[in-house]
Amino acid sequence: MTSVEFESRVVAWVRQQPEVEALIQIGSRVQSGGVVDAWSDWDYQLVLSDTKRFLHRDWLKEIAPVWCAHLERTERKVVKLSAVFAGGFEADFVLLPAWQMKLACWGLNHPQWQKWFPSMLRRGVYNLQLIGVPGYRVVLGGPEWEKRLAGLRGDWSPRIMSAEDFDFHVTSFWRHAVWVFKKTMRGEFRAAQRWHAREVREHLYALLEEEARVSGLKPRPEARQAERWLTPERLAQTSVQLTPQRAALAQALLAEVALFREATASVATLRGFKLGDYSALENWLRSELGKLSS
Repeated sequence: MTSVEFESRVVAWVRQQPEVEALIQIGSRVQSGGVVDAWSDWDYQLVLSDTKRFLHRDWLKEIAPVWCAHLERTERKVVKLSAVFAGGFEADFVLLPAWQMKLACWGLNHPQWQKWFPSMLRRGVYNLQLIGVPGYRVVLGGPEWEKRLAGLRGDWSPRIMSAEDFDFHVTSFWRHAVWVFKKTMRGEFRAAQRWHAREVREHLYALLEEEARVSGLKPRPEARQAERWLTPERLAQTSVQLTPQRAALAQALLAEVALFREATASVATLRGFKLGDYSALENWLRSELGKLSS
């Protein structure tokens, strides 16, 4: 089975499903300047009049033989079914209730009213922008859905980090840095490794992304394609290895504490945010980590 044949199978299957109101393709395969290679997956949004029949993995085998499938609720609060089909073809299907998608599209087409939107609608609009602005293709759904999604090209200000977001990431970083240090001290090296990757770096990259955006670069969320938008200096500073050994974990945390301090000061200056005084915590943490890394 070739890539073209796989895509044809997906479209042919969708055409036979009365619950599907639209099939929208997103991701690198339809983005301007997107890098498509042998490792690229397929990203689809299934807009459904009724999602119940699709909240399981069995229907995937109607498209092609399935090696593995995984159903999850993502951090953006949507249900995604990911599958690896025979031959290594990987596809993600986000299952979207049609009424929710139509409401978010309505919001997209009325940016002049955004300040009055409830928080759930604002989040829905933001999520649509996040995945749609880089590029999308209405595979099935016709002019009706093309018109709805035209709001992605509208006069919307991009979502930028607020002062509250900044404070959240700063305080979360320091809290989790201490937690990782204590796990390291207890000899729970793999727990420290896990929490470092999951939390410490999550908040670090949020600040690096904002720094890059304010500096005129085009960052992607979740460190996606970071090799393209991080500066050479930041690339070098983020080349930190996490090895489940006490000294190595301490060295990694020390390096990222230093980078985080630089990034927070940079973003605070560029955006005019107030940066709290965490010097006592940082100095204590550096002193304790220094004992472990020597």
